[in-house]
Amino acid sequence: MRKSVTAVLVVAVLAVLGCFALIQADSGAKDGVKSKEMSEFRQKIKALKKKKIVEALALNKEAADKVLSIIDKYDSKIHESMRSMRDDIKTLKKAIAENKDDAAKKAIIDRITQNRKDLISLKQTEMDELKGILSVDQQARYILFSIDFHMAIRKIMAEKWNNYDNESKGD
Repeated sequence: MRKSVTAVLVVAVLAVLGCFALIQADSGAKDGVKSKEMSEFRQKIKALKKKKIVEALALNKEAADKVLSIIDKYDSKIHESMRSMRDDIKTLKKAIAENKDDAAKKAIIDRITQNRKDLISLKQTEMDELKGILSVDQQARYILFSIDFHMAIRKIMAEKWNNYDNESKGD
């Protein structure tokens, strides 16, 4: 049972990795999208996520406070790790474009690999803490909610980027 939960968690983390790469745009925001706008958008997503988690898991006030506290604790760490990985991916693309030596590319690859491991570890630790609060059914609902929510946000972000691209082509 633990292996299947871990496998689902790893799949969820991989889905989240792709999603957060789109969402976590503080510096270097794409085509005129300001950091402040992205920060406000992230805050709205975070508030919506909290509301939907409470609904999806049918949490009472006390359980909701505990669960959301744990999620908040890990969200900031995940955000920082994703931002670092996003920056490393940009650096890797630049290193390839500039035909940097293998040692330089390997160092970047190693940082990306370590970030991935850190993200999986963070999500596993978060889930381990949530297990102390949530029933098995709620844990299952949380994993599925996380995947569905992040896929929906990813779709919204892709549409938003597409709109910005189309607007910038019209200028």
